Amino acid sequence: MATVYAAVTSLMGTIQLISQSTSDLQEDHKEHLKLLYDKVGSMLEFLDTNSDDEPMKDLLKNVKDVAHKVEDEVESHIQREAQKKLLKMLQRVFHLPTNAHSRLLMILQRAIKDIDSVNRELLKLRENNMRAGNCSLGASTSSQSNASTLEKEIVGYNIEQELMLGQLRGHSSQLEVISIFGMGGIGKSTFAKRIFFDPSILSFFDIRAWIVVSKDYSIRKMLLSLLQNAIGVDEEADKKSDGEQPNRLQKSDGDLEDGLQKIDDALADRLQKSLKGRRYLIVVDDIWSTEAWDEIKLWFPDNSNRSRILLTTRDMNVAQYASFPNDPFPMRLLKPKESWHLFCQKAFGNKGTLSSKRTLDAWREVAKSVSSLVNLDDYERCSRVLSLSYSYLPSHLKACFLYFGVFPKASEISVKKLIRLWVAEGLLELKGLEELEKLGSSLLHDLINKSLVVVSKRSLDGKTKTCRIHDLLHDLCLREAEKENLLYVVNPPIAKGHRTVFPKGRRWVSLHSTRGFSSLFRFGDLTHSKTRSLHISFTISIDYLALRLNHFKLLRVLDLEKVGFDNLPREIVHLVSLRYLAMIVRTIPKDLPISKLWNLQTFVFPQCFPNTCHTIYLSNEIWEMSQLRHLHSSKIYLNSPPKVSSANEVKYRVLENLQSVYGLSSSCCTKEIFEGIKKVKKLGIFGKNDEYDGKSRCLDNLIYLHELEELSIKSYMSSFVRLPRLDSFPPNLKKLTLNDTGLMWKDMTTISMLPKLNVLQLKNGAFRLRIAWEVTEMGFPELKFLLLEELNLVYWRAADDYFPCLERVIIRNCRYLKEIPQGFADSVTLQQIELHGCIPSLVTFAERIQKEQLESLGSDMLKVYAFETIRGRAS
Repeated sequence: MATVYAAVTSLMGTIQLISQSTSDLQEDHKEHLKLLYDKVGSMLEFLDTNSDDEPMKDLLKNVKDVAHKVEDEVESHIQREAQKKLLKMLQRVFHLPTNAHSRLLMILQRAIKDIDSVNRELLKLRENNMRAGNCSLGASTSSQSNASTLEKEIVGYNIEQELMLGQLRGHSSQLEVISIFGMGGIGKSTFAKRIFFDPSILSFFDIRAWIVVSKDYSIRKMLLSLLQNAIGVDEEADKKSDGEQPNRLQKSDGDLEDGLQKIDDALADRLQKSLKGRRYLIVVDDIWSTEAWDEIKLWFPDNSNRSRILLTTRDMNVAQYASFPNDPFPMRLLKPKESWHLFCQKAFGNKGTLSSKRTLDAWREVAKSVSSLVNLDDYERCSRVLSLSYSYLPSHLKACFLYFGVFPKASEISVKKLIRLWVAEGLLELKGLEELEKLGSSLLHDLINKSLVVVSKRSLDGKTKTCRIHDLLHDLCLREAEKENLLYVVNPPIAKGHRTVFPKGRRWVSLHSTRGFSSLFRFGDLTHSKTRSLHISFTISIDYLALRLNHFKLLRVLDLEKVGFDNLPREIVHLVSLRYLAMIVRTIPKDLPISKLWNLQTFVFPQCFPNTCHTIYLSNEIWEMSQLRHLHSSKIYLNSPPKVSSANEVKYRVLENLQSVYGLSSSCCTKEIFEGIKKVKKLGIFGKNDEYDGKSRCLDNLIYLHELEELSIKSYMSSFVRLPRLDSFPPNLKKLTLNDTGLMWKDMTTISMLPKLNVLQLKNGAFRLRIAWEVTEMGFPELKFLLLEELNLVYWRAADDYFPCLERVIIRNCRYLKEIPQGFADSVTLQQIELHGCIPSLVTFAERIQKEQLESLGSDMLKVYAFETIRGRAS
């Protein structure tokens, strides 16, 4: 039950949010909510299990159903009461009794009773398992395979093979561990087999042995397998030791465990002695954990004779932990030409699916039914391999992985968006609102390390910007989510007038494509009361889509980022459970009571035509949305926050949870507004020439954003921006992006003195036209990453290395730039220069710097890469 953990954490998050956000809760409500939260939380320790035991699976399903039921009832009650605003106001004013209080109390009491019942069952089952578990010591098995059972052919990796062979036969006398990591089914074991049977390896090592560890391994079986390869021990010892176990069951559990441990210790000692003085190669295939490696590595002595261990794993953390002394080897995906070669080999080789197709008619049949020609055995085998990676995921990661299914296949997914969606869905255990994004980032990193998610793009400073999953893993997501009755991917009807029948109870609903989409498509058949998220991943006009949002009473996520509306739909404000809202809009009506969306965390509303520089005005109600964490648009205007009562000083309402704001009009850069959003860590400012008031120096007010780490300033049609004074910059600023700001190059002196600046991006006319950027003194004390993009710059000069920490420089589409600082030849930190769309003479200049650094410092650390160099242009 992959989603049971997510169901419990979601319920806990809902209880906590209600406790924090609902002001008219009575004391007994608060007490019951706290009691319910604690009881639900106590279930978590039972849930991190991958047991195939039927009673446990049935019980986990019961846990999920109870959690969903309780959450549905509590949220439905809150939603109903939110619609009775006038009545509630009168009851508060005149202190009238209300049935709502007693109904909520009854719901909470019933929920506590249900949770208590489930907790008793979980505790009882755990106790039974612990008693039964003492009689099953040593019963686990390990897949005892050898290399001969693996695929015989592998396409590509010729260069990698030579590098690997060189490392295995290297001159280092010490025992080395070489790890290969990558997603399941990518070919790690097959690649290792090619190495294992290479003639040069056969002649180089005295002993070669292969063990398969797998997730559930047996120490004794692996030891016997190695001994069989090392000194020819047969498996009779294994049978004998296993046969002795029933007789030993008459002894105490402690004696039995001690006896089995002694057998394992004796086998390990025998293996060590048999490997002493001999050069060996051991392949440790399919290892899943660092704990397994800690047990296995003790068997292999360092004979100082160039012995080697070759290890394969799906988990990068395991690979890094085991590798010595070099970094692990990442198994890459096949290149397009290699993939085509593999396809031809499988399709047209001996017994290939298409090898018998000889006539034009036969190929016409192929064109009509390509999908039927897929080798289902191969597909199923690969799917089973991949499903192991999913099955053995920790419980807290499973629902996060399945969530990739809401995105279309082969999508490149924004990491920021993905994490915000995870947060909104309640998939993360709530340990403090300020840590949610960090927790989400950590979980994504775990999925990447386990080779389930692939990094697509990185930001300038190396952080993961976009990611994706393999198509086969996407299929796995859809299958598992279907099993869990969790996700429904809508395939719109092809025939007009045909109504789609929706399965009941799905909490995630996603439309992936416009195939067969018609204006008759409706959501009328969907069981809206269970649906928590709705995603539409393609561009469409609202005229062709009747959402009927009033049916989605408990919706948390409405992701319509590519769907355009003239106005923000009024019915949205009735979705009081909404936490994530994204859609394209032209305006937001000023009288729309958006404060009803008191649960909203992420509000993304780019404009239909952002280049028109039209401003969206937000009403004062935005200041009442206390859960808001991210506010993003093309250009937005905020009124000053309302004042709050204070005896000694004027104070303004603060959005305490707000983390990022993008598209803020430069005319909103006032002390009052910045004090109202003083907790933001990321801010994007957008304005026109007349809004950057040189006299008032509005950007000096940035000093009030003490926690700001990333600042982006963009102007419309090359407006001339005046930067803040040095002492008015936010003290913790780490990243600065300037786009079309028309600054003077002398302003760079101020920027160079920012004490914590780590990333600087200058784009599209960030500075006014000038032939040269002259750097004449030391600055940029912490700058590591620098981007120059579409600047009309000809020379960038520095007589010395005035960038003491610079590691990476990217120059993109600077078509006139001929020269970069010669002082880079003396840099001891610069690692990479990337040139995209630049002239050949600049590429030559950079390569000369690289050569000079090699000659003067003896370092080959600096790499120069050139892409799409402009050819045929005078330099």
